[in-house]
Amino acid sequence: MMPQLVEESWRNVVRGEEYESVDAYDKARRELQAAERSRAFDAEAIATSSDIERQATELVRKIKLYDQNNTYGSHFDAQGHSTGKRCTGQHFLGSVDLINGSLLMKVAREMPKGAHLHVHFNSCLPADFLIQQARDIDAMYIRSTLPLTTQANMECSRISFMVLTPHEATHIQDRQGGEKYVPLGNVFHEDYVSNTWMPYKQFQNEFKLVEEKNQALSKTERAESWLTTKLQISEEEAHNTCQTSRGIWEKFNHRTQMMKGLFAYESAFRNYTRACIEDFVKDNIQYAEIRPNFMTTNHLKTDDGFGSIDNEGIMRIINEEMKITIEKLKQRNEYFGGLKVIYCTPRSFSREKISVALDECIDLKLKYPDLLCGFDLAGPEEMGNELRHFVPEFLEFRRKCKDKNLDIPFLFHCGETLDVGGKIDGNLFDAILLDAKRIGHGYALASHPLLMEIFKEKNIAIESCPISNEVLGLTPVIAGHNLPILLANNVPCTVNSDNATFYKSSLSHDFYQVMIGSESMSLLGWKQLAKWSIEHSCITKEERENITAKWTQRWDFFCQWIVDEYGQMLND
Repeated sequence: MMPQLVEESWRNVVRGEEYESVDAYDKARRELQAAERSRAFDAEAIATSSDIERQATELVRKIKLYDQNNTYGSHFDAQGHSTGKRCTGQHFLGSVDLINGSLLMKVAREMPKGAHLHVHFNSCLPADFLIQQARDIDAMYIRSTLPLTTQANMECSRISFMVLTPHEATHIQDRQGGEKYVPLGNVFHEDYVSNTWMPYKQFQNEFKLVEEKNQALSKTERAESWLTTKLQISEEEAHNTCQTSRGIWEKFNHRTQMMKGLFAYESAFRNYTRACIEDFVKDNIQYAEIRPNFMTTNHLKTDDGFGSIDNEGIMRIINEEMKITIEKLKQRNEYFGGLKVIYCTPRSFSREKISVALDECIDLKLKYPDLLCGFDLAGPEEMGNELRHFVPEFLEFRRKCKDKNLDIPFLFHCGETLDVGGKIDGNLFDAILLDAKRIGHGYALASHPLLMEIFKEKNIAIESCPISNEVLGLTPVIAGHNLPILLANNVPCTVNSDNATFYKSSLSHDFYQVMIGSESMSLLGWKQLAKWSIEHSCITKEERENITAKWTQRWDFFCQWIVDEYGQMLND
């Protein structure tokens, strides 16, 4: 709320009176700017900032300038010719190596980030983690859409993995429900039949690049290096002149399909869960809410391929590994406030399948009341069902939750579109009417003044994913992102990584992008975003108090670290 004095000054300024002097005009201008600042999303953080926070904020401003001049450089020379150097804020995928060496990125990594609220569980860790996990799995198979016999085929092929029994690897169901024998293939042969399985160990042993670049690596290491690049989206893929929104989503879906089989067996899933929590701690995240994709085809296999683990088993594994990992962290005197699961399922499902999913969500909440925390539909909005398609099922779900005294908030993906005014954009209206606690992305919200007011009034938070939005075509560069508009309208927002595996990123990278994307963003803006993330988490009052206390302690230490680390260097 604006202080009364500032409110009166603003009212006086805009009355259109004649100014007797330049000094009077300048005074009115300062009063108008002060009124604007008093309404800023970070106004409270600025007004209540400590001396050490103000020092750290000024140092971060200088660090941004230092990186612009030293990490990057001038885009043009004195004659106006391109220097070939990248500038701050160009495509993230092409700049990530420079970003990783910048001072601001070092600061971003040290920042205590509060809660991470929008991250798909199959794409949290670096791409090579799951590939390396598969190295010694005898039951792992690989296939390709094209024979890997030319450079062009290696670039265009779509790769997938799966843990299978020998019988499953050589038999497929025909249209009559019977089985058809399909012999194993060899992706390195010209006569390879598209999408026939090849034992992954054989693939590693026979792997060769058409254009070999690093003879020092073993064949297994070369195979893993190539597969890692196949999982990561390149700058050319995302931003070439012929790319479309649908086209980049197709590229994205190729990665999720490739990742699926690497993730879908027990030992990898357990190792991944532990490593994911460790990675959150390394990235200075105090708490996280993850989104596994719950569907029958995502059930886990046992490592030998013969057993199956359903969604309840997946929850059990996450719960077990979380407790084990947090206990190990405590023994090392490290802190992590906990992990919760958002039940996520595809928006492309039929109403019948969504009804089944909603019922299973309730069952899992009853069995894991402290672990499951919300429900969501995922997938590209322009290629899936609108939220209103499932309104009868959602209303019935709400009634069932009330009858069982369960709190399972909706945390919908919506507004991840440029189709403002179209049917996809209508998901924002449904999210409000369905009483969503948060929404994922919410990019289109900035085009709806009334809805922004309602989001503020109902305290619905945005799970903003800046890097993902850039890669998937919602904005060409970070400076064009809508987050500053939402913040200028005081809509509560959080920063998230979405699918970091495919972007070579982390939550630290998203906070970095937020800082360079707007001149008005400061260290105290980061602080407000982190505070909002904890406030809008699906946690109990006791959990919130504990996590907030730990975050506050770390924030104070972080600000002191900035002053100690950079104060002298940037004041010289």
